[in-house]
Amino acid sequence: MKKRFKREYLRAPLVTDLLYEDEGNVLRAKAKNISEGGILLENLPHVPDVDRISLMIDLPIYPVFSQMNRTRLMNAHNEDLDRKIFRVQAKIVRSFEAASEVDAIFVPMIGCELVRPTVEVLETICTYVDVFAKNTIFLLSLFENGSKKDVEAIRQVAKFLGYNSEAKLLVLRQKVLHDYQSLEGS
Repeated sequence: MKKRFKREYLRAPLVTDLLYEDEGNVLRAKAKNISEGGILLENLPHVPDVDRISLMIDLPIYPVFSQMNRTRLMNAHNEDLDRKIFRVQAKIVRSFEAASEVDAIFVPMIGCELVRPTVEVLETICTYVDVFAKNTIFLLSLFENGSKKDVEAIRQVAKFLGYNSEAKLLVLRQKVLHDYQSLEGS
């Protein structure tokens, strides 16, 4: 019987650029997901050869979409979101090196544990994850309703949350459902 791994913290997708420091250079990477405990980075120019790195993270502050009226939701734009930008130290705990050297050039990923984040940073991340979970449930409920006017709202919410809003609805729903199921991870 296989033992299932249960994450210590809820995590949520995070589609944003961030900056990190390596050997005195400031480099850009993409965040893939975040939790109170850490962050998964991808598209790094290279995986740093150190244990710790400094990160500057740009976290969007989403409204709870289910509490917005349809007109306000449909007229909202990502650029209108408040953002929280913070610095944090992170310890590299997992490196997902690609199978080949060629793959490693294009798809390096690293998992980082946050090192002594401030209470404010932890609260910001907790709020982000909580609101992302609520918005994911709202998005899944729009899929379940299935009316024509819900398709527009589905695409709008999906775009806000960093999904490819132009994807076929079945593919989009599968991706959202996968992310919902991996909020807690198993």
